[in-house]
Amino acid sequence: MEHIIGFEFLRRPVFLAGLLLAMPAGAMAIDLLPAEQGTVVSLEATSTKELPNDEVVVLYRIEATGNQAGPLRKQVNSISQAVHAILKSEKNLKQTTLSRRMEMLWRYDKVAGKQVRNGWKLAQSEEATSSNLDAVADWVDAIEKAGAHLDSLGFRISGPLLKTTQEELRLQAVKAFRAKAEALAKALDARSFRILQVQTATQVPIYPMRRAMPEVSMMRATADATPSLNAGEGKISVSISGQILLPEKDFHVQ
Repeated sequence: MEHIIGFEFLRRPVFLAGLLLAMPAGAMAIDLLPAEQGTVVSLEATSTKELPNDEVVVLYRIEATGNQAGPLRKQVNSISQAVHAILKSEKNLKQTTLSRRMEMLWRYDKVAGKQVRNGWKLAQSEEATSSNLDAVADWVDAIEKAGAHLDSLGFRISGPLLKTTQEELRLQAVKAFRAKAEALAKALDARSFRILQVQTATQVPIYPMRRAMPEVSMMRATADATPSLNAGEGKISVSISGQILLPEKDFHVQ
């Protein structure tokens, strides 16, 4: 009998330990950790900076139409090689071929009452990016004189400058967020505050590609005319939003 009683007594701690392990972690946290007491306040701070655009993006195409595909390839390749030779001499310029496609052209034959093949069209699209803004007008002029067609031209803030500025603005926004929190805590007679959460949001300029301007599209007809271009500016913003916790305090009403 004593042996059985001793055995049951030894099993009880094991049974209690099993209950503790089976309890959800959240329930234990509620029992062991008291809820935060105080006033929760939401705040936001933004830091903004305008920068001159330091990079240009030019989209242009080379195309030819005709009845034979072979001569079209030679024509497009010849113009493309001439443009590449022009851009190769430019400093701080990157060139990318975006697409090249051969399309079949059609026309409606009234006698036959159906669409019939009317030749071929070969088009090659390319992009040129440069940080040498002073030379843009000259090499854009040269591109069109070589036989290419300017589709669009736009200015933007370069990637390295954008990244550096975002980091700078993020630190400024954090300091502004803390200054707002300190001012609010002081106004409410709080001796301290605790940051519960912080989120960062970045707003960068949106650059719609500008269509070719009339004076640019007529450069081939006026050999001495070059476009007058203005790079403009872009605005970058970084916002810090979050919540702070102020200690619980009773205010006396008179």
